[in-house]
Amino acid sequence: MAKIGKQTLGQLLIQSGKIDEHQLKNALREQKISNDYLGNVLIQMGELDEKDRNQSLSHQLKIPYIDLGHYSIDTDVIKLVPKRIVREFKVLPLFELQGTLNIAITDPLDDAPINAVREVTGLKIEPIIATSIDLSNAIDLHYGMSNFVSTNSDNDSEQTNMEDLFDEARVVDLVDQIIGQSQKYKASDIHIEPREHDIRVRFRIDGQLQEFQSLPLSIAKPLISRLKIMANMDIAESRKPQDGRILFLSANNRLDLRISTYPTLHGEKSVLRLLNISDAIHSLADLGFEPGPLALYKEMQIGGEGIILVSGPTGSGKTTTLYSTLHNLETTGVNIITIEDPVEYDLENINQAQVNVKSGVTFASALRAILRQDPDIIMVGEVRDEETVELAIRAALTGHLVFSTIHTNDAASGFTRLLNWGIEPFLITSTVKGIIAQRLVRRICKTCKESYEASPVELKKVNLSTKKSITLYRGKGCLSCRNTGFSGRVAIYELLVMDDEIAQLIMDQKPGYLIREKAIEKGMVTLLQNGINKVKDGETTLSEIIETLGSSRLI
Repeated sequence: MAKIGKQTLGQLLIQSGKIDEHQLKNALREQKISNDYLGNVLIQMGELDEKDRNQSLSHQLKIPYIDLGHYSIDTDVIKLVPKRIVREFKVLPLFELQGTLNIAITDPLDDAPINAVREVTGLKIEPIIATSIDLSNAIDLHYGMSNFVSTNSDNDSEQTNMEDLFDEARVVDLVDQIIGQSQKYKASDIHIEPREHDIRVRFRIDGQLQEFQSLPLSIAKPLISRLKIMANMDIAESRKPQDGRILFLSANNRLDLRISTYPTLHGEKSVLRLLNISDAIHSLADLGFEPGPLALYKEMQIGGEGIILVSGPTGSGKTTTLYSTLHNLETTGVNIITIEDPVEYDLENINQAQVNVKSGVTFASALRAILRQDPDIIMVGEVRDEETVELAIRAALTGHLVFSTIHTNDAASGFTRLLNWGIEPFLITSTVKGIIAQRLVRRICKTCKESYEASPVELKKVNLSTKKSITLYRGKGCLSCRNTGFSGRVAIYELLVMDDEIAQLIMDQKPGYLIREKAIEKGMVTLLQNGINKVKDGETTLSEIIETLGSSRLI
């Protein structure tokens, strides 16, 4: 038998059971056409993943393979290689010992990264193989999320040289890279904030703002002007807030961005909201609805008339819940019309319109017009005043199913809000089918998820028994989640359904806490209980529930 070091990659992959003879023959045939490495061809054909390829290359070339997921790197080693080299050659320094620097690379047959690092460090270089996604995440973690670097800078003090480099083309490139990186990290918002000495760029990822990069203050005007041009905004106006939309075409998909500018002490601050339709449409189960409440919610939609409200603060996922609901209800036999402020996602086969106060289009005026459009289902982005509520009730009484949002802390408070607006109790009880309250909490990262025994202190905070131990879960922190322990978000819900007993409390204009107590008595799963269920299922953590709901919701 030939030595491992002399075996071909194809032979090693067959021996390890990663591919079979038929797959190898097809790959070799394709390799003659593409003239690429066999491992790359197999990956492109979908016959092999990069990790298996790298492990086999490690055996073949006698070069170590490393899983960077939980590897800790000394900051002193990071300082040995400039960001420019790291980004340009996709290389990461790992450790240095007796004049030899070990670096992580993705292609052990490419000498360029090794030569580049040897030149800037003067050290002997030994390569270690890593997957491209792990390497990219590790570089972002240790050198910053931004991949925008000065081509003329030989060290990490790029900011001193950057100001002279930012001509119009470079600003265009910078904006494209900021938006591209925000997509990579599935950010919901980009914040561009001029400060006294620089411009801070932050991404909101899983509901939390994270630092992206710092830019020289001198490019603030061309940077903001570029964004305004993309959004068809007035570039000459810098003293008043402005709003606009940007259609950004990337290599992978189309991205809609809503942009808002606001004049501050040091210049115009810009916030870009990323609107990706794939983020808006989900199954209700994927959003976080448990089977029992989901069945009740679907039952509320039967009959084709009435009002269903979704409550919660800004950023709690109300719009996503409603969009996903409308998407499920959309058929060729149903006319769905919306009035929103603003239209966040373009939904196919649904007639959407936007509030425009300057033109006289408010929620109330639009709702009057919608009733003349032969609708079956109406979505009103938000009920803000008595007039809009009365029109929504009128629509429900005349045979329409109406969805809307309302800003209250919990479901029961939605009824007291309607009463406070002066709506007659009998109109509320005869039209409102139910109210959903919701929040968003971060999901535990699946890559670094681990179990642990919950402490009595944790359990006591959410009124759980401390008499027996409970196994819960948390994220240890890894490259996939940038050491946060979380990746993505899930909603927690409470659903209050109208019935005779709840209706009687509303007719008697009882306070919200009594309505809530009655709903719990009748089996309503509260926000807290739904959150605890998701904690026990390993979807999120107790600390997330406590932080999201606050002490007032835990009593």
